[in-house]
Amino acid sequence: MRPTDRRGPCGYQPGFTLIEVMIAIVILAVLSLIAWRGLDSMGRANTQLQLRTEETARLMRALQQIERDLVWRTTTELPSMAADAASQEKESAAPELQRPTRVADPVSLLPVGMDVRRLNQTPFFIELVRAAPAAPGRWQRVQWWFQSGTLYRAAGEAVDGYPIPAPQAADRVAVLEGIASFEVRAWEPEQGWRQLPATGRARRAASGLELTLGVRRSAGPAMQYRRVLAFD
Repeated sequence: MRPTDRRGPCGYQPGFTLIEVMIAIVILAVLSLIAWRGLDSMGRANTQLQLRTEETARLMRALQQIERDLVWRTTTELPSMAADAASQEKESAAPELQRPTRVADPVSLLPVGMDVRRLNQTPFFIELVRAAPAAPGRWQRVQWWFQSGTLYRAAGEAVDGYPIPAPQAADRVAVLEGIASFEVRAWEPEQGWRQLPATGRARRAASGLELTLGVRRSAGPAMQYRRVLAFD
């Protein structure tokens, strides 16, 4: 039995020519390039999305920490033992002098135990006295400041009375980096928003704060994040 002869009428076997094979290879290469660029774009977009998500999460944690510090702040004027001792010594040394009439203090815009100021090295500085959650009945001094594109926080030692020590250099923690700006305003009833630190006297105590953080991106303008906190 003879094998079947599959050659054409001209003696050639059917198949693909070299040109057809080269065209197929070129088409596959183009399709592969298009698919690779699409996958690369998706990968870079996913990476940017993850970075933005982590950045937003860090920002939210920082704002929540500031809010917790304000919630746990002191709401009553804590007496200063040093000031009381000095006053008692002065009264005992000169009992014959008549005590002067106390002049009413001007209205403080910020609540008790909170101070906002600007320093030479730090464009913005917040300091407040708050209860120590890990040590009931004790108080600590907490500081927030913005310096050289970084937002810092420092919490001092928890004590049960004045003087409340200021945080040390070792207590400083870099909370957020890549910060373009950090501004705080206070809402004075019937007057509106006032930039802090306030320059003029207040008519009424503030009822809330507005925190604005400008986050610097690698390209483009800084993104502004804003949160309003009401005082209880």
